[in-house]
Amino acid sequence: MKQKNIVLLHVLVWLLLVLNDVIPRFLGNEYTAFKAMPKDAALLLKYTLISIGFYTVAALCFYGSSLLVAPLLFLHKKYVKALIVAVLMLAVLAGWRYAVEFGFFKPVLGFDNYKGNQVSAQYYIGNVFWYYYPKYFVYGLMYFFGANWLQSRNREQALQKEKLVTELAFLRSQVNPHFLFNTINDIYALTYQRSEQAPEALLKLSELLRYMLREGADDFMPLQSEIDYLHNLIELQRIGAKGSAFINFEVEGYVGLQKVASLLFVAFVENAFKHGVLNNVSTPVNIRLLATNDHIDFTVSNKINNSQKDKVGGIGLNNVKRRLELLYPGKHKLEVTASDHYIAHLQLQLTP
Repeated sequence: MKQKNIVLLHVLVWLLLVLNDVIPRFLGNEYTAFKAMPKDAALLLKYTLISIGFYTVAALCFYGSSLLVAPLLFLHKKYVKALIVAVLMLAVLAGWRYAVEFGFFKPVLGFDNYKGNQVSAQYYIGNVFWYYYPKYFVYGLMYFFGANWLQSRNREQALQKEKLVTELAFLRSQVNPHFLFNTINDIYALTYQRSEQAPEALLKLSELLRYMLREGADDFMPLQSEIDYLHNLIELQRIGAKGSAFINFEVEGYVGLQKVASLLFVAFVENAFKHGVLNNVSTPVNIRLLATNDHIDFTVSNKINNSQKDKVGGIGLNNVKRRLELLYPGKHKLEVTASDHYIAHLQLQLTP
């Protein structure tokens, strides 16, 4: 909560306390000094000023406790110093109450709370200690404890959120170099061979990079954009393989306004390209995406190519698993099986 709103809330609470005190006293005309006065605005003003005067003592007790004593107790653990401040506060509050009653109530409002009787300093100190301390002093300690706990929790949540944003940005950025290195190698080979497909491949790469660096820079993107991205990725793979890459990509169900984590599916597809058998028409890479308004079922399967191992350690699937934990906690299921075929099956529960 903003500081301005906190101040307004405090003012409102004290105002309500004053009104709760003034209205019944005014209606019953409790003070003997005002019995002869008519119940008009002047009398209401007197009762209001008296109530405000008494509540200034309560407010000083409350804020002295929450701002001075409580930090010494709960934060700095200086118990002796906190006790000394509490005793000094007692003397100050007793003096302030005396000043309010005999410096304002009696000469200005004509209100003598003691009907001419002498009041000792011992009485004021005892009254403040037994009336204000059990209530407003304790309330101040409780308020500080609660406010400090809330601030600590908010700070922790803010730090966790900042950490989450930073981690997600880092994880998302890791997708780009991994893909980029593989694709540049393919285009280099096409260029070296003076293939007519090199310009088309370069154009596809440009479209993919534009999406990754601009459009796909958000945590969530429209499902259709992710599907288009996968289509371009598959086309690039086919170009790089000179038409010998057998890849089936099926999209079924409803593709509308759903949003999914950006660049989430690409790691599974890249993994199939890296470790699968692409040049055998009988064992194609199969990619299937089934979508509803609030659910996505995504499957990638490929025959494992035991004769071709990518010696460079990958970060793709571990990256995806971590992003799923951060973006879809309790709303995803990932199953990976590997025997003759490698099958990755991802289910996502979306927010409609």
